[in-house]
Amino acid sequence: MKFRSGQAGATPLYFNVTPFVDILMVLVVFMLVSWSTARIESDVGINLPTSSSSGPRTPAPAPVIINVRVDGTMAVNQKEISDADLTQMLGRLVKLQPAQVAVVRADRAVAYERVLKVLDYCREAGITQVGFSALMPPKKS
Repeated sequence: MKFRSGQAGATPLYFNVTPFVDILMVLVVFMLVSWSTARIESDVGINLPTSSSSGPRTPAPAPVIINVRVDGTMAVNQKEISDADLTQMLGRLVKLQPAQVAVVRADRAVAYERVLKVLDYCREAGITQVGFSALMPPKKS
């Protein structure tokens, strides 16, 4: 009589490395692309001249987006804000960045008078560059 041992029929365990290799290949491609782009933008062999009339470049300030809802309330950074608070906030922003830009996003059903009030608040604060946000019309097929 022959007895079977439990180890003779057991299947060996294997580690599937295919997902691991896929992830490594994506990382290698990402590193190569980002390295070549960084190398192109910063050529080390250039000796830049000096200029006595140039100053440090200040980045353009991010625009403040003022949302005007259907009921006439305003929101900045998804927080509701009153008229007086908006004027104060815009004034503080202009003191920090004199070239501050504002973008007004008003619902299509908002009264024109309410949008003009927001423009007045921007002008009172010293913001001279105001833009309006709108959607593109749907493409005709």
